[in-house]
Amino acid sequence: MTPRPLVSVIILNYNGLEFLPRCLESLSRTAYRPFEIVVVDNCSRDGSLDYLRRDFPDVRIIEYGENLGYSGAYNRSVPEASGEYCVLLNFDVEVEPEWLTEAIGILERDQTVAAVQPKLKSYQDHGKFEYSGGAGGFIDAYGYPFVRGRVFETIETDSGQYDDSREIFWATGAALVLRKSDFVEAGGLDEDFFMHMEELDFCWRLWLGGKRVMVAPSGTVYHWAGAALSADRIRKMYLNHRNSLAMILKNYGAVRLLKHLPVRIALDWIAVLTSPLKREPKRSAAILWAHWYLLWNLPSILRKRRRVQKSRRVRDQELDHVVLPFSVVYRYYFKKQTTFSNLTRL
Repeated sequence: MTPRPLVSVIILNYNGLEFLPRCLESLSRTAYRPFEIVVVDNCSRDGSLDYLRRDFPDVRIIEYGENLGYSGAYNRSVPEASGEYCVLLNFDVEVEPEWLTEAIGILERDQTVAAVQPKLKSYQDHGKFEYSGGAGGFIDAYGYPFVRGRVFETIETDSGQYDDSREIFWATGAALVLRKSDFVEAGGLDEDFFMHMEELDFCWRLWLGGKRVMVAPSGTVYHWAGAALSADRIRKMYLNHRNSLAMILKNYGAVRLLKHLPVRIALDWIAVLTSPLKREPKRSAAILWAHWYLLWNLPSILRKRRRVQKSRRVRDQELDHVVLPFSVVYRYYFKKQTTFSNLTRL
């Protein structure tokens, strides 16, 4: 029998001592073998590393003397991993024993698949999907992300409605299973994103390069969303808006960029004007901050765009099954299509 390939489970840690014990204990029950655990530390100050050295001496530790963010830390650590496959795993998770088996099976069977995610469910309520991953991610024509199991404020209970393994646009960065060689070939994550939306941008580049992304829902990971940065923090809002717009600027072809970017900017300005009426002034400030950043850094973003467009092998039209050709904002708020199943019922 051909031996199974080694998988490097790379946990990015930043002051995660509260979550690491449960995460590592659940990983020890992983059915798939062989795998190694690598903890990449972004300059924690909470005693995480002392705990790991004392209680988990077999865990490999890579320390960085500064906070490199999600993108920077993984760009440096993935090439150092020993496995043919790598998992970019958050520290604030708990995994079921079979969480990895189907994902690696998909990657082994099909070389065109570069990235896979398991099903993500709520750490706090195991019956519900988790909003940053669910059963696989998509975006609409204007760059708004959503997942099977969560659209804006609507989070569904998992009743098996999304248990099919299928192509998705993006796989969550909380538990991203990928082929190491594809990660390196695609250029890794955009370090200017720092954190948030970087996995969407990465998966978009995979698709443009002729690779595919899938979900493996028979494996489950429970994620505590917002443990690193809570959803109502202005910095998180800023990063999400900023990185979403940068992603659109980089990855859309010229025709679709000219068609969709003005609408997206208009939607942002509607949010700027209406958020104070909803007692959400932080959102208005975050969007204005994001737009200022983009204007100031436009030359750098356009240089990245030229590199992406030069290397693309796939036309935008070929991705219409994962970049869905409608406005999720309109369908959710005006047509009251609040679940993925309803959204995609054209």
